[in-house]
Amino acid sequence: MAAPNDSKKNNAVRAWLIVLAIFIAGIAMAWTQNKVLPVIGLVQVDLNVSAGIAGWISGIFNVLGIVLAFPAVAMVRKWGVVKGGVISIAVTLIGAVIGFFAGDEYMLLVSRVIEGFGISLISIIAPSTISMWFPSHKRSFPMGIWSSWQMVAIAGGFLLTGSIIGPDAVWKHMWIVSIILLALGIILFAAIVRTPPADENYADVEDTSIKITEVFKYKAVYIIGIIGIGFGVAIMTFATWIATYWTNAAGLDPAVANSIVGYVYLAEIFTAMIGGWILTRFKSLKSRQRFVAIDGILYAFVFFAAYHVIDMWAIVVVCVLYCVLEGIFAAAMWTFATQVVPDPRLAGGSTALFSMFLNFGMMLGGPIAGMILDATAGTGWGYVAIVATVAQLIGGISFGLLKLHGDEETEAEILEHEADKAKELDA
Repeated sequence: MAAPNDSKKNNAVRAWLIVLAIFIAGIAMAWTQNKVLPVIGLVQVDLNVSAGIAGWISGIFNVLGIVLAFPAVAMVRKWGVVKGGVISIAVTLIGAVIGFFAGDEYMLLVSRVIEGFGISLISIIAPSTISMWFPSHKRSFPMGIWSSWQMVAIAGGFLLTGSIIGPDAVWKHMWIVSIILLALGIILFAAIVRTPPADENYADVEDTSIKITEVFKYKAVYIIGIIGIGFGVAIMTFATWIATYWTNAAGLDPAVANSIVGYVYLAEIFTAMIGGWILTRFKSLKSRQRFVAIDGILYAFVFFAAYHVIDMWAIVVVCVLYCVLEGIFAAAMWTFATQVVPDPRLAGGSTALFSMFLNFGMMLGGPIAGMILDATAGTGWGYVAIVATVAQLIGGISFGLLKLHGDEETEAEILEHEADKAKELDA
């Protein structure tokens, strides 16, 4: 029989393997979601569709993320995180295959709806599974890794599309990559992801003994929803329009501007992970919360600066600050979304509501900025900056108002960890 310490070590190793499997599956799903962004112009020309239809092909996911976020929690409770994850990836794979064979915009839209259903599920399942395997004071680092899933896909899309579509600019090559990644993701998820033992399950989101609707009782759920809306508006304003600003106001070549956006999100892969690790260094939940609130407020002013600088050195400074501050903020949001309810069994519900509000903000960000630019004949970048800054500023200030719950690392646990380290050094 294995000693208790050996069992804990084995479970710790498995927990990190599960994070890796979830992360790879998440990248496959995020690639599927964002693969159309770098080739939307090619799709529009090839299928002869209007800009409006092209926008729906690109943005239908945010609508589905709003509609399906909370029902996804019920599906997780019914199927469990393992079966639910496999189903979500499989459904997305079916959608990607249909999209590859689509010959018109209607079939492509159908395929995107199917893909969106699966991706809406994984966005709830993944953080819920991490919550089950990690106590709250150790959750920031794995959540930081998870929070970069979209960044990996967006960066890969902007930086690799030229090589993938080739000299003939075949946009469906992006769908082939999607299908391959999803096949890998479903294999890893099915083979590795499991639920933890009952005595080490830190947030049993599969428990049906408590009603999902209990989550609506807590004010902090709505506050983190406001944070999600503000963040969503701000980041989509940046992601959608910053390259256009750099092209029009700073005179950058469009290819260079798009490459900078790609490198920003590439860097964020690492800053989100590092940000999650930094948050684990705070022993006090309150001090961690204050740190993130300050980060969020500083981050808001980066949005203001982004739409005012035109010199390359200033653009680089803004991009570096953007990467660092957003990485920390994104890791914190996904972590704290599981801690705004006192009962960890409701972590799935609170994460779903946060995801719903976040998708709502992301849906609004690009169009609001677009309407401002239309109304000002393309010159209203200062107003765009104000919208993004105010949205994120509200989010940063709201972070300081959250009432969070968590299993703070006790003095006994600290001493136990120190004793284990001492034994390892002696060995």
